[in-house]
Amino acid sequence: MMSFIRSRRAKVALATAAIATMLFAVSGCGQKQQQAPQGAQATLVKSMKVIKRDTPLVYEYTGFIEANREMELRAQVTGQITGKFFKGGDRVSSGQVLYTIDSRTYEANLINAKATYEMAAADAERYTTLYNQNAISKQVLDKAVTAREQARAALLNAQTNMSETSVRAPFDGRIDTASVEVGNYVTQGQTVLTKISDTNPVNTKFSVSEPEYLAITAANDGKAALDDLHLVLSDGTAYEGTGRIIEVNRGISNNTGTITVKAQFDNPNRRLLPGMFTHIKAVGGIKKDAILIPQRSIVEMLYKKFVFVVGPDKKVKMTEVTTGNIVDRLFIVESGLKGDETIVVEGTAKLRNDATVKEQVITEKDLDTTDKIEGKAK
Repeated sequence: MMSFIRSRRAKVALATAAIATMLFAVSGCGQKQQQAPQGAQATLVKSMKVIKRDTPLVYEYTGFIEANREMELRAQVTGQITGKFFKGGDRVSSGQVLYTIDSRTYEANLINAKATYEMAAADAERYTTLYNQNAISKQVLDKAVTAREQARAALLNAQTNMSETSVRAPFDGRIDTASVEVGNYVTQGQTVLTKISDTNPVNTKFSVSEPEYLAITAANDGKAALDDLHLVLSDGTAYEGTGRIIEVNRGISNNTGTITVKAQFDNPNRRLLPGMFTHIKAVGGIKKDAILIPQRSIVEMLYKKFVFVVGPDKKVKMTEVTTGNIVDRLFIVESGLKGDETIVVEGTAKLRNDATVKEQVITEKDLDTTDKIEGKAK
């Protein structure tokens, strides 16, 4: 009996010891679980000092290429086309004959007009002599002089019509592929024979908003100056030439709230063609001590923009900012920062206000890297 009791006590003691061991282990795990969040509070991020420097104000616009000069060539006399001396798309020179129109009628008119003028001129000369001899009245002389001037006008008109039977290029340019062919009958002042365009230089129009116009004038002592104009073509390549402003409209449009600007670009290789879609980049002055931050540091919430500012205690504060122009990979900050802050550039996805961070400090040159930091526990 006693041995049974001792055996029973031993088993109870062993069970008690096992439970105590289990409770200790659970307690230890609980402590580790409670301590874990303390180690996870510091999130590894990339940070950098806010940039502050004089910065060109770069504005971007869209536009379409236009020929510097473009003209519809219309028939200036009526008749049948007897000759065509170009192919669509050809480059032609000023004065080059493009078409001929049947000239027989105009040649006959010119001969008659010339004969009429010569007779009227001779009469006027003879009557002048007679008048000087008091042989005729002033009225007779005046009629002869008037007849001569009318004949002169008819001759000039006949000469003009005759010359218009040869249609010439008004300037150096390129001919449209749509053109009237030989044998067609054309009407004076109505029939469009073809189009010609001068594409060196070329122009492009774009619209500047009223706020941008005010910002540009503020940066240029009240002048609406846009310098260093560059084109970016639809395939993303940069055009090698630079442009210049040649026209600024007289005022702001009531319908769009913009002002129309025309720029001109040299096009010696004729790479730029009318109708091409382009982006225009223009420098609109220098912003003194501009505050710049990387575009990827911005966190957008409810149509507002924020950055995480790192404090001396390594805690971050969400700070609302207002951004302006884009300069390469950077935003110009209009308000919200003073320019001496350190902000989080990468690793913002897992951050909250007052979160503690572990910084990996980078510079502006490091923004070229493409690797991102995921939030990691220390």
